[in-house]
Amino acid sequence: MVKKLLQKSVPNKPALWISASLISIVLLALVVMQVDIAQARTMLENLSWSMLAVAFLFLLMEGIMTALRIWLFANKKPCVGSALKANAWYVLLLIILPARLGEVAAIVVFERYLGQKYGAAAMSIIAQRLYDVIILGTFFLMALLGLGDFMDKKIMSIAATILIMFSLFVLVRLDMFLTIAAAMMQKMNIGRTGITRKIMRLILQARIYSRHNLKRKDVPMALILTIGKWISNLGALAFLFKALHLNLPFLQEVTIAAAYNFLAIIPLQTIGGIGVGEAGLTLLLVSAGMATSIAAGASLMIRFVILIFPFIFWGLVMGGLRLKEGPNEG
Repeated sequence: MVKKLLQKSVPNKPALWISASLISIVLLALVVMQVDIAQARTMLENLSWSMLAVAFLFLLMEGIMTALRIWLFANKKPCVGSALKANAWYVLLLIILPARLGEVAAIVVFERYLGQKYGAAAMSIIAQRLYDVIILGTFFLMALLGLGDFMDKKIMSIAATILIMFSLFVLVRLDMFLTIAAAMMQKMNIGRTGITRKIMRLILQARIYSRHNLKRKDVPMALILTIGKWISNLGALAFLFKALHLNLPFLQEVTIAAAYNFLAIIPLQTIGGIGVGEAGLTLLLVSAGMATSIAAGASLMIRFVILIFPFIFWGLVMGGLRLKEGPNEG
């Protein structure tokens, strides 16, 4: 299954994998160099397994919420089990592929499990990402405004507000942007041969999806599921902080967790965000007043949990559904 997905969705460019691996290795090495081995060992020995278990439950809840939203954006036609499988592969591919190619591979996953055409699958992913930015940005603003001197609230608040408003505008006017793109391609006589024909087909499929599948009556449920998804995500990170006894105030935990998720937007060519995630989380914890050595050790442990969970989630979904459905492949 993995081989088929990679063959259909990932370009065979060794240079892309090499550059992504190098960037990940360099950034990760910079973080590892800051770790105090004795402090890290003590932190691991004092790890609260009960808090870690709660964090895993929150991550599991996030996966379920995301799967339900995928099902909603697929017009509720596939069964929820298919949406769970699609999300299990989606989060796994985001981890193992470089340069955000997991988003591209997800289009193939949605086509296989949800029966969506490529253009519709792409538009579903884009729309869900816009919902993510709007809700996550709102949580970030709410937490940020309650803080003291943890970070420059004015600059961060303005940046977050601009991002939220832009995402909201694009989400509301998706059909307009797609219509303009299709009209421009037709006017320039593009879309007759080769790759441009495929792009034109994708745009037209996406426009049909935005007109007939993104229904206003589904907006409240999309918002509820997105809010639930991010409460679960931020809750998981907060309990990971508690598991390591970082002793951060609640608002700092939420703000750091939200800011950490915004790091995923950075378009660096890394493998599954490895390197940039660890470095970014270390800087956020240092900004909260934590010693660099402690912040680096904590960020590596937290990132390990976050990176290993998609494999656990994939195993739970695929194994559980296979037991339910019998020996047939799902």
